[in-house]
Amino acid sequence: MGYSREVYEEAMAELDQRRMLARQKAAELRDRMVAKYPRILELEREMANAAIKVARAVLAGEDVDRAVEKIKNQNLMQQAELAEILAKEGIYTPNFEPRYHCPACQDTGVVNNKTCDCLKILLREIAYKRLSYPGMAKDMDFEKLRLDYYPNEPDSRTGIIPRRHMKEIIEYCKNYAEDFDCNSPSLLLRGATGTGKTHVSLSIAKVAIDKGFGVIYGPVQKLLHKIEKEHFGRADGNSEDMMIECDLLILDDLGTEFSSPFYTSCLYNLINSRILDGKPTIISTNFNQNELMERYGEQITSRIIGNFVPLTFVGKDIRQIRLRDKIHNNGE
Repeated sequence: MGYSREVYEEAMAELDQRRMLARQKAAELRDRMVAKYPRILELEREMANAAIKVARAVLAGEDVDRAVEKIKNQNLMQQAELAEILAKEGIYTPNFEPRYHCPACQDTGVVNNKTCDCLKILLREIAYKRLSYPGMAKDMDFEKLRLDYYPNEPDSRTGIIPRRHMKEIIEYCKNYAEDFDCNSPSLLLRGATGTGKTHVSLSIAKVAIDKGFGVIYGPVQKLLHKIEKEHFGRADGNSEDMMIECDLLILDDLGTEFSSPFYTSCLYNLINSRILDGKPTIISTNFNQNELMERYGEQITSRIIGNFVPLTFVGKDIRQIRLRDKIHNNGE
């Protein structure tokens, strides 16, 4: 996958930072240990002089093989002594070598003249992060979901007790997040405004990202607008490809985006491509099935209904409840 210049620059800056930090920590560790164990400095000097000793042996006419073997054994003894000193401090890195984030490429991004896997992963993470909307995820996790915001009395129309129903929904979503992998089912979170759909979907995203999965999330309008700008040459990038290929795509507030044939076509391609690839998608929407059909037609609606696990969110607008609580608390 190709990435923009900005993504490459950010990735290389991150590798530079990792490499510098690893070397800095190694140097600081050596300085601390030398200050505590002056013998370390003597051992380093003795090991550094090994080549000089060999050269002197050759000039003196000694048996070169025997001299090399002798110096080699001395060097091994010196290394063992150094390791023993470091082991007293719980340090098992020989000769104070930097502990790189990626030992294979030593945080350069290149190994055997090829792009290292660590750089490929970093590029993907940065690209997904840039495409997502991190402001949405602020303070969004399962621990901050409060069941007491949901009524504990049966709904007069449906007979459903919102608090009991939402406890089951949230528990299902927590288990979904904990067990998430690239074969997890897609979810359709539907219900009225303010019932917790965005909070739950972003809580899932947080867990998936922490587990190392590539996640893209954002309002449908903003994600589709990115694709539109790139499609018509007003911006560089490959947002559509990344949305199709990521491990988890979260399309928030489906139905609030500007209605256009282009957007509808993009939605169909995203949803259908990910279904065909077996990749999980989470969609949140205020629309019921009839409204989805009216807005998007049979092609999109049938794919959503036929391939997504429906989770219906119920209750009152939590945002309004929080606002009233805040006004009430400030007034006290």
